[in-house]
Amino acid sequence: MQVLVLGCGDIGTRVGLTLVDSGWRVAAARRQPECLPECFEPFEIDLTDPKRLEVLSVLQPDYVVVTPTPQTYDPEGYRAGFLGVASTLAGQPWLRRCRRVIWISSTRVYRESDGNWIDEHSALNVDEPQASAMIAAEAAIRRAATATIIRPAGVYGDPEGMLMRRVRSGVGGAAGGQHGNRIHREDLARLIVHCLLRDASGHAVPPTLIAADHDTTPTHEIESWLAIQLGVTLERAETSQRQPANRRCQNALLGQIGFSFTYPTWREGYKAALDALGHSKMG
Repeated sequence: MQVLVLGCGDIGTRVGLTLVDSGWRVAAARRQPECLPECFEPFEIDLTDPKRLEVLSVLQPDYVVVTPTPQTYDPEGYRAGFLGVASTLAGQPWLRRCRRVIWISSTRVYRESDGNWIDEHSALNVDEPQASAMIAAEAAIRRAATATIIRPAGVYGDPEGMLMRRVRSGVGGAAGGQHGNRIHREDLARLIVHCLLRDASGHAVPPTLIAADHDTTPTHEIESWLAIQLGVTLERAETSQRQPANRRCQNALLGQIGFSFTYPTWREGYKAALDALGHSKMG
């Protein structure tokens, strides 16, 4: 099988390396192709440039994985990074011929903000500009090809990630009761691979998947736990600069397609990160 990974950063690289080990051929495109593993066929591509995307037609990939990112964090950056990329891709004839596109979106697309449970069919937030851009991008990809849209919660797992750095510096966010949702980066990559292998073997793959683990602990409680492990005292902000999403993500569909987590909650995931840093006091 031939897979093409577009916007191949950390998650895409993890996906590609696993597929190489499974005997797949992996081509990958990004603006800095020198960062790609040697076992990938590299392409230097700006995903917003349709003429550059045309060169990928020589591959005729069986599968395409797209991990788009906002160019900036304002509405214009989301429109360019999600809807702009999706619209450009949708115009490529080679995309229509592939067996399935895996498009990585976000649980930010959901409207719920009162702490209730959501699933793949819950109402979408078309009123928020950034979410609306991601929703429109999903629709463009669905019109262009057979697609599975994966909507991850907050992706974590880097020992040097933002939350870890903040806690190590003694800074905590404002305390609050908002539910949190997250998925370890290794599990997100494994889920993408699981969907590809499942499709390649002739089994059904849902058109939409929420990618979130089994826990909805508020972020400030995780910060407190990490502070204990790291032996630091947190100085908390009085108010949050950005109101966090307050929803609980239902992940039952992942189990129905046979996926299991390496890190079912943040406790296992952050313990692994602490172990990588040489800090761990609790199991």
